[in-house]
Amino acid sequence: MNFSELEQLMSSRGVTSLAGIARTLNTTPQAVSNWKSRNQVPHHIVAKISQFYQPIADNPQTSDGPPVYSLPSIYEEDTIAISDILITMAEQLKVIVLVPFIAVFLTFTYVKFIQQPQYVSWATVLLPSSGSANLGGLAGLASQFGVNVPTGTSADLSNPSLFPELLRSRTFAEKILDKKFYTKEFGKELSLLAILTHGDEPPKVGRDTLVTSASGSLGRMLEFEKKPTGSFSVIKATANEPIFAKDLAVVTLAELENLNRFYKSQAINEKIIFISNRIASVENDLKLSETRLKEFNERNRQISSPALQLEQGRLEREVEIQKGVYLTLKQQLELAKIEEIQEGSIVQVLDKPQVPLGPSNIKLKYNVFLAGILGIVLGIMIGFVRTYVHHSDMDERKKLRRVKYFFKKKTKDIILDRRVSGIVSILLLIGLPFYLGHESKNPVFFGMYSAKLMIVNTIYVIGFLFSLYLFIHLTRKKIN
Repeated sequence: MNFSELEQLMSSRGVTSLAGIARTLNTTPQAVSNWKSRNQVPHHIVAKISQFYQPIADNPQTSDGPPVYSLPSIYEEDTIAISDILITMAEQLKVIVLVPFIAVFLTFTYVKFIQQPQYVSWATVLLPSSGSANLGGLAGLASQFGVNVPTGTSADLSNPSLFPELLRSRTFAEKILDKKFYTKEFGKELSLLAILTHGDEPPKVGRDTLVTSASGSLGRMLEFEKKPTGSFSVIKATANEPIFAKDLAVVTLAELENLNRFYKSQAINEKIIFISNRIASVENDLKLSETRLKEFNERNRQISSPALQLEQGRLEREVEIQKGVYLTLKQQLELAKIEEIQEGSIVQVLDKPQVPLGPSNIKLKYNVFLAGILGIVLGIMIGFVRTYVHHSDMDERKKLRRVKYFFKKKTKDIILDRRVSGIVSILLLIGLPFYLGHESKNPVFFGMYSAKLMIVNTIYVIGFLFSLYLFIHLTRKKIN
């Protein structure tokens, strides 16, 4: 078969360019160009055409011209068949198998041997919904004597609903950071402040700086969660050792109760002082009222006029009012004293903290399974990309090579462009005083910089010096 016959065959199916012929016959445009120059098609191509292309029934071969062939249906539509996908996957089977293996191996190694285990211990508690819930039956008993004890939710710090805020407060952090815990990491009891900061080494900074630094870690270790479907709440403690997590949960619950009881006692003491002062003032007013009534009765043995009767009634009402106020204050004082000495816990614990049986963050089977699925998907994608790059026509290959060339060239131009390095140097020089002059709230280095700011400033100065050196070097090179 000569090349003109091949062109006629391909043009009958809409393929006219050399690149189209090469793509249809799965060869290169250079090979097709060589066939055209020799006007001869190789025998193995003719055999392939004879095998995969059948003569058109309505255009039989004539003696005056070559036979006309029809292309298979796969070339009639620009679609991808399932067989094409399977062929591509079979061709890239090595990549499809290797990528999931790498993903599974790295995930298994990280989860099993590198990932730091985290153990969670928790306590399920029921918090009272009102400030007077801890009085129990005292509120009902007081109401029988005409004393109205408030049952609404208190808005002060003794309200148990403020436990989440107390858990994140610095006051709570300072109290619990002084508690000592035993850890296998250090092999002895250390304060929680030492465990979270300097360990068994002597501290290099002051206590305030240590507390501030440890508060962030403590906030990630402790969590207060309100269950949306019920009235219970959960206090969680997370640590890298199971016994440490359980001890931390127990101490956290106890310190929250102590802190709440402290604020409650403080509020009750203020209430007692106020009521005592009011009792003293009302008692004086009552004595004065009783004295005025006594003197009136002594002066008026016989009361017959309406004016005297009206005056007597007024004095008697004043005495009764002062008596009522005095008795109410006395009853409130007794209730406050009873509440002051009450030692019962305001928190009802449903589930006490237990030693966790295993880490909560290590899910080996789930992570390996997920890594395997993602690895297979990624491997298939890489395989199809490789197939596209390797089997695309010459125009597509040239475009990809141009993309690669321009990417390398422009990247090199950005680095070696004197104007770019000059602009970067000027901008970094302008910002240098702001970075170096900024003082951290908790300085560690040179009395000004924290650890993070020190790293940022170091990278900033190195970048400035490098860009300045590059600008000077390129300027000299251009002058020479």
